[in-house]
Amino acid sequence: MSFNEIISQEKAIKLLKGTLRTKKIPSALLFLGDAYIGKTSTAINYAKALNCLNSEEDACNICTSCKKIEQGLHPDVKLVTAEKDVVTVTSIREVEEFVSFRPLEGRYKVVIIKEAHKMNHAAANAFLKTVEEPPENTVIILICENIDTLPEPLISRCFKVYFTPLSTQAVKKILPDVEDSLIRIIMGKPGLFISRDVSKDIQWFNSTLKNMKEKNKKSPWKDNEDVKWWIDFLCIFLRDCLLGFFLKTSYCPILPSDFKLKENASREELFNLYEEIQNIKRSIDLNLNKSIVWNYMTYLLGNLITIKKQETTNLEQ
Repeated sequence: MSFNEIISQEKAIKLLKGTLRTKKIPSALLFLGDAYIGKTSTAINYAKALNCLNSEEDACNICTSCKKIEQGLHPDVKLVTAEKDVVTVTSIREVEEFVSFRPLEGRYKVVIIKEAHKMNHAAANAFLKTVEEPPENTVIILICENIDTLPEPLISRCFKVYFTPLSTQAVKKILPDVEDSLIRIIMGKPGLFISRDVSKDIQWFNSTLKNMKEKNKKSPWKDNEDVKWWIDFLCIFLRDCLLGFFLKTSYCPILPSDFKLKENASREELFNLYEEIQNIKRSIDLNLNKSIVWNYMTYLLGNLITIKKQETTNLEQ
């Protein structure tokens, strides 16, 4: 993949190409934006462009260096991922050792830290010195969904690159065989179709609403990503309910559901509920207790939702 193949992130790509063209390479970059919209693919491509043997402004995808990076085999490129929802200080120590040596084959040593928002306090503090005083010819890319979880000194020392959810047309270009109804549900995040079965997740979400209605205290979430995805579904559900209040029958819901909100719920109550849910989502990466979050959600929503009567839902519009 080259920069030209990355869809609908023109501003971010233009910014990164500019650093390559002017040879003003930041030692630390912070890629900010939602999950599943191309941040990791762009980071890998930037690593390829930095070390490409045939070009200095993009990856050629045919040289030995580009192929090794694409396959995860290049000795000068390291990808760090979270373990059990946390990027630990042990991982950061390994990064520090990795960048302490000069590049073996390429022009730059490149470290890509996926889900940097999952760094715990100790890891973030340990990493700060590396970012403040990076070794020569070293580039560090932090991929982050939630900037609020990172310490301000770390944020201020990074070159920020912002990514945005894709338009519906852009998603259709990437996923031409996916139904329009499902494309609307993923909200501009095509990578979701690689990592999840969206159709099954819709059924899963409806089952969690049933559990909530029955005051089931057991959390349905396996990890933080489950919580965020569930909250995304919940926000779509609330959006559908609000439109139902405003437009009555003259709207088409995005999310097929067997549930609805009780008619005596006030609009102000729903808007406040939506804001509170967004606050919870922003705090998930602080490792909130999932059982407590679930019970709190049940408290907020349990008495507001009710089963639809004599109504059918369908994925097709």
